[in-house]
Amino acid sequence: MATRGRPKLHEDDELLAGVVHAFARHGYEAVSMRRLSLSLGLSHSALGQRFGTKDELYRSAVDAEFDRFIEEIVRVRARRPADLDDLDELRAVIEAFLEVSARFPALGRLMNQEGAEPSARLDYVIETVVRPQLSQVTDLVDRLVASGTIRPISTRALFFLVAHGAEAPFTLTGLSAAFDERDGPLDVAEHVAVTTDLIMRGLAAVAQRSFAPQTA
Repeated sequence: MATRGRPKLHEDDELLAGVVHAFARHGYEAVSMRRLSLSLGLSHSALGQRFGTKDELYRSAVDAEFDRFIEEIVRVRARRPADLDDLDELRAVIEAFLEVSARFPALGRLMNQEGAEPSARLDYVIETVVRPQLSQVTDLVDRLVASGTIRPISTRALFFLVAHGAEAPFTLTGLSAAFDERDGPLDVAEHVAVTTDLIMRGLAAVAQRSFAPQTA
């Protein structure tokens, strides 16, 4: 993460995580630098002195938290063999993403906030995080579609199916809790396994129908 000329302080990551949580909960416009400083136990000018403007603080916080998020996905993915075929690799990537998303609910909530309307902030996240990370998945999906292993699917459909569908119980915790009476408390590992399996089976099943030879 760029330091913009300031010395790296040991507690920066903790502070920036708190900033992300504040923006995710209240929205960018509703949070002032003074309010952030007070909520983090700092003097009213501390964040400005250390990180610059509110926009610069936002970018620093997003950079730091998404860096941690992606590093954790890489670590979780590394539990699986490195030489998986493309179909198993897609499964491993989805599983890793969902498992780690459960540990970073503020990022999901932040994307719900920012994704509602176009903005320079949303553009920043798309250009620095979403597109670079998705490019690896789209290459994988393109190969699977070309080989007839899975059905053709738009990047948008797969992204929202995973990142704002299967991931939703980790961010919409109040709504998720409404199902506890019937289903019991959310079991993250079970949820990740079940939703990933449904996604993968759906892609493969439709592909089998789509590519099956037509009979008279």
